[in-house]
Amino acid sequence: MTDSVAPKIQQPTANKQYNDVAETLAEALRNNKVDEFSSSSPYAACLFPILKALGWHNVDRELIEALPHFAEDLDLVDLRNILVNIGYESTPLTTFAHTLKAELYPSVFVSDSGDVFVLLDKTEETTGKISHIRYYDAQQEQVITCASTACDMHGTAYLFTDTHASHGQANANNTKTNWFGDLTERFRKLIMHLFAMTFVINIVALIVPLFIMIIYDKVIGTRSLESLPLLLSGIAILIMADLVMRFLRAKLLGAVAGRMDYLIGVETFKQLLYLPPINTERSTVSAQLSQLKQFDSVRDFFTGSNASIVLELPFVLLFLIAIALLAGSIAFIPLLMVAAYIVMAFLLIPHLNRKINRSGKARNNKQRMLIQTFAGRKEIKAIGGESVWQDRFREVSGESIMSNYDTFMMNAIMSSIAQVMMTTTALAVLAFGALAVIQGTLSIGALIATMALVWRVLSPLQGAFLSISRFQQTFKSMQQINQLMRIPVEKSNSSNSLNVKDIRGNIRLDRVSFRYAAKQDPALLGVSFEIKPGELVAIAGYTGSGKSTLLKIIAGMYQPQGGTLFLDDIDMRQLNVMDLRRAIAYVPQDTKMFHGTIAQNMRLANGLATDADLEAAAKKAGILTDILALPEGFNTRLTDNAANQYPPGFLRSLSIARAFVSPTDIVLFDEPGASLDFASDTLFMQQLATLKGQCTMVMVSHRPSHIRLADKVILMQQGSVQFAGDPEQAISILMETAI
Repeated sequence: MTDSVAPKIQQPTANKQYNDVAETLAEALRNNKVDEFSSSSPYAACLFPILKALGWHNVDRELIEALPHFAEDLDLVDLRNILVNIGYESTPLTTFAHTLKAELYPSVFVSDSGDVFVLLDKTEETTGKISHIRYYDAQQEQVITCASTACDMHGTAYLFTDTHASHGQANANNTKTNWFGDLTERFRKLIMHLFAMTFVINIVALIVPLFIMIIYDKVIGTRSLESLPLLLSGIAILIMADLVMRFLRAKLLGAVAGRMDYLIGVETFKQLLYLPPINTERSTVSAQLSQLKQFDSVRDFFTGSNASIVLELPFVLLFLIAIALLAGSIAFIPLLMVAAYIVMAFLLIPHLNRKINRSGKARNNKQRMLIQTFAGRKEIKAIGGESVWQDRFREVSGESIMSNYDTFMMNAIMSSIAQVMMTTTALAVLAFGALAVIQGTLSIGALIATMALVWRVLSPLQGAFLSISRFQQTFKSMQQINQLMRIPVEKSNSSNSLNVKDIRGNIRLDRVSFRYAAKQDPALLGVSFEIKPGELVAIAGYTGSGKSTLLKIIAGMYQPQGGTLFLDDIDMRQLNVMDLRRAIAYVPQDTKMFHGTIAQNMRLANGLATDADLEAAAKKAGILTDILALPEGFNTRLTDNAANQYPPGFLRSLSIARAFVSPTDIVLFDEPGASLDFASDTLFMQQLATLKGQCTMVMVSHRPSHIRLADKVILMQQGSVQFAGDPEQAISILMETAI
């Protein structure tokens, strides 16, 4: 594996308007002015030449999504991270440009003087002809060809590895059984450096007791003060070296912790983001937040004292050998205590795990209730349920406090046991050592040195014993990370799926079935019907009949577990699910706007949309006049509580406009009349009438006024199609069923 690219952290401020790199490139691509973007920095100038040389031909939208945000210009870290995001890992190599082998081209080359180049290709040297190098000069923004002997620049070449699937095979990055182990392997060299530093630190720690022994036995015992200054000078140098080494180890450990924290956070967030919706949407927000929060224990492991304990433990054997050489059989005392620590740990781990699990469950319940309180505060007050809710919170808080108390007491007991064991060991060593001194088999200096070495043996053992709960939590988090990363995701960069192009809007379902869980009844069972291009089809039925599930399957949110769904006579399973969702405009029942401007919210589905595209989409949704009437128009910023600032009809229309930003001939509406007043609903029906015939529209609705606008109605009952045909007849069936 290649070494990871260090994260670049940008902190946007409210008073500073950033010239965002992603937005700059998007504007350049929209207006066909890529040269303006390339001139912003040498690394920006390298972006397109290196992509072309690597043979990357994907759409511009994916490139924009890979760009960093809140960055004023592109630097080396940004460039490498962009290429990692689109599937090209890089490895640095310090070399001369002309000595780099042709098979390692193309690469980005940064000279020692700071100049940036893209080494494009190199011709092999033949008889009578010297090889030539063709490279792109980012400073001059031009391609240059020269003899390889003339390219004697020295610097760092960044070599790229294509991580995309090849030969038509799907990417197998989710088949790894030990993702965390593979991540740790990327830091193998740094971890080896940490162990090397720890070895030097422990050698110094071993020398100090020996120095004390020499002082007692050789200097004080023989009253030979001549050698004392030399010994003190030597030990002072060792102590200074120890301080420097500890500082460097802490610095390196912090760097490793920071980079691992960044990679774990980004990769687990990416994994959760690209999981199939059915894997996440039935899990509560608090449960998902708790899962992500548990991953923090891995970061805390590296940033706290636990990492130092793990680094120190292997060298316990070194000090035991030193004790054996100095004090002979007395070494069995700390050795027996090491065994006692291990036995006690195995005995206490089951009890500790039960208490930790109880404490974690109680903490999650308390957090879940807090989230529910903030989300449903108005509903609680509307029904006058404050006292009932307070009583529930008191019970949850009491359980959390009691479980934390039990865990605290367990840790206190373990701490007391560890302290008693450590003190007992020291007293035993002192007692047997005193007898050996009296018998003349051990010197006083050797006894003092032995006592110091015993503390060096027991200190990391005591620390490890007291950190059992943290180690357990860290191992559990590692296992959870591995389990999460093994789940297949939807994102696919492979070339074995068909691209979605020129959709006509013909949708055909052939005996489609789906259930949410193996032990649940089917949500859909043998559903078959056809929607022709340009039709407006309404899906109706009572609660639990499978309407929304059916719409989500058409939108590509769920995959049929039985039967087949065809889009323009193509099995949807052959299509790239990400491209499919971008090609279908889906307006969910719950309108959600994100923090940002109206333009930014509308461009979520299509980063290449021009201002004219936004206006056209808003006009199509019947909301252009309302947006332009705002003080800042499309630059109006929507806050987190936008739902309380704007009418529901405005937000619903804005959601429809966002769906129209991407060119599409299929529009799906899930309960579009939800939360709309009479005026907003009238406006929506006018929009439907205007769009009718221009694109294929599928609408889940129970309102007769909406159903009458449809060309055809699919009436659902208990997951099956009860009726498919005329709207008036469907309404009659619904009325008869209601009676």
